[in-house]
Amino acid sequence: MAVSRSKLGAAFRLKCARCHQGDLFVSKSSYNLSNFSKMYKRCPHCGLVYEPEAGFYYGAMFLSYAIGVVFSLLLFCILNMLVGIDTLWSFIIVAVTWIGLSPYLFRFSRALWLGLFVNYHRDV
Repeated sequence: MAVSRSKLGAAFRLKCARCHQGDLFVSKSSYNLSNFSKMYKRCPHCGLVYEPEAGFYYGAMFLSYAIGVVFSLLLFCILNMLVGIDTLWSFIIVAVTWIGLSPYLFRFSRALWLGLFVNYHRDV
């Protein structure tokens, strides 16, 4: 299996920031709402501790918010200005899209946050 060396690629696939192979979350589906946020304590492949200190992922909330705002503004501008959809309908489409993507965005921001602090190691 080919492993990407890109931190962003590992974050999109919700994989360990160090080995890019181990899963971060217990449930494969972001939309299993009963336990979509449950993470492994350690990487099943390399043993990296996923929560090095209490409250480690508080920064991921801000990251998630920033990504969501940028995505929403871009989508709104595309729908309203380029496609020509009415402002109210553009807003409704953006809101529904953001709600639909929120579980994945929650996970992605955690994976990205972890990737900011952990470097990729090919040999683990």
